[in-house]
Amino acid sequence: MKTFLLALFLCVALSIAPSGAKEGPKQPDFLIDPSKHYVYLKFDHVGGREPLSPDEPSKGLWLSLVNNCRLPVIVAIFSTENAEPNSGIGVYDEVVKLPMKGPTVQFDVSGRAQTKRTAPLAQEPPEGYSLPHVFSTTTISPGGNLLFNLPLNHVSASWYLQVRFYFELPGEGYGSGPYSVVSFDWQDIPESLREPLGTPTTR
Repeated sequence: MKTFLLALFLCVALSIAPSGAKEGPKQPDFLIDPSKHYVYLKFDHVGGREPLSPDEPSKGLWLSLVNNCRLPVIVAIFSTENAEPNSGIGVYDEVVKLPMKGPTVQFDVSGRAQTKRTAPLAQEPPEGYSLPHVFSTTTISPGGNLLFNLPLNHVSASWYLQVRFYFELPGEGYGSGPYSVVSFDWQDIPESLREPLGTPTTR
């Protein structure tokens, strides 16, 4: 009898229970394009560029910093002099050297060590554009992008560049809170251009 009453109670409870909670409005995804990172650098083109110092090449690398998330991001910028229209923006960056493989020690059948170098010694990378005490910033809105240029030699097969950015939150700007970095390396340049470009280090 108790088993019958318990089963009857469960049936009544299930019959009056709501079929499902009422769903609220769907929130947009954080990523605008789910197939891409939330912020990334995209190759645009290579072109002539007015060097800012004697040791820079006369070719420049034009990139777009793309904001693929629902929050605005802020990045530090400076002005450059270029003949191309709408290309007078530079971004402060850091040039990072790739780790080099050291010598490999192998032993022959007699047990004698034989040293072989796995990679040639690379040139030293150029200096990136360090952030000064006074600088300008710009905001990239969700879904927006910023076209800028840097010397071509800031990227090579032996080093890559990084750009720092911050989320622009209410009451905060560049330098407030945690930051992120986005990288661009030699593999991000279209393969058909890599060999003709080489790895220039001088003008």
